Amino acid sequence: MVYHLLLKPPTPCGIVSLKPFGSQKRHAGHSRWSKIRHSKGASDIKKGQIFSTISKSIITAVREGGSDPKINMRLAATLKQAKQVDMPRDNIERAISRATSKEYSGAEQVIYEGLGPHGTALIIECLADNKNRTVKRLRSVLNKFDGSLAPVGYMFEKKGPICFGREDTLHSLDTMFEHAIDAGAEDILEQSSNRIEIICKFSELQAITQLLTNTHGYTIECMEGTYVANMNADIAEDNVEKVQEAIEAIEALEDVIKVHCNL
Repeated sequence: MVYHLLLKPPTPCGIVSLKPFGSQKRHAGHSRWSKIRHSKGASDIKKGQIFSTISKSIITAVREGGSDPKINMRLAATLKQAKQVDMPRDNIERAISRATSKEYSGAEQVIYEGLGPHGTALIIECLADNKNRTVKRLRSVLNKFDGSLAPVGYMFEKKGPICFGREDTLHSLDTMFEHAIDAGAEDILEQSSNRIEIICKFSELQAITQLLTNTHGYTIECMEGTYVANMNADIAEDNVEKVQEAIEAIEALEDVIKVHCNL
C-alpha cells in the first residue's frame, strides 16, 4: 500500500520592519528556503519508501520464479512498476542480486496476523531469516499503536489482482472486459481508457495472466497475490490517519514485504 503525504501550503510571509543590527528578531518558519527544503525532504522520504517497497517485491518475485523476466511474469510486472516511478537501475539490479545472495539463502516467506489501531485487522507478509527477531520487531511496532499479534486471517480471502493495458491491440474496453470475463475474472475495475484491473482466484493467477498475454497480447502491469477483506472495518474518519501511520511503520521494517488491512 502507498499513501500520499499531504503537505500544507506555505503560509504568507509577514512583513518585518527593519531594526538596528543586533536587535532584529528572526522569525522562525518564514524562510522560503526552509519550506522548499522541508517539501523536498518529505518528497525524498516518500520516494525512498516507494523504492524500498518495490525492491522487496522484486526480491520476492525473484525468489518465487527466478531472475529472468521473460519467464517470471510477476518479476516482469514489478520491473514495469519500477520503471514507472523512475527507480534507478542500480536499485533494481541490487534487489535482484540480493534475492539470490547468501543474505537471503535461509530466508522464508512468513505470514503474520494482527490487530491494528481501532480494531483494524492486518495481514503482514514477511521475508524472514530470523523469525524470532521479526516477531519481536512486529510486536514492538504494534504495541506503539495499541495493536497486537492476533488471529484475523478468517477476515480475509487471498485473491489475485491483475492490471493490464491494451497496448497495440487497439481493443475497446468492452472487448477487454469480455476477454477478462472469459479468462475467469471475478471482478473488473476500469482504471483508464486503455487499462483495467481484474480480481481472480489466487489459484488461477498464473493461468489467467498467461492467457491475457499470450492469447490476447495484453501487457501485464501488475500481478501478485493479495488479501481482500471480507468486510471492511467501520471506524471514524478521524482515526484513519493513525491506522495509515501504523501500516507505514510496519512496512518500514526490514523483513516486512507488504501489509494488508481491512480499512
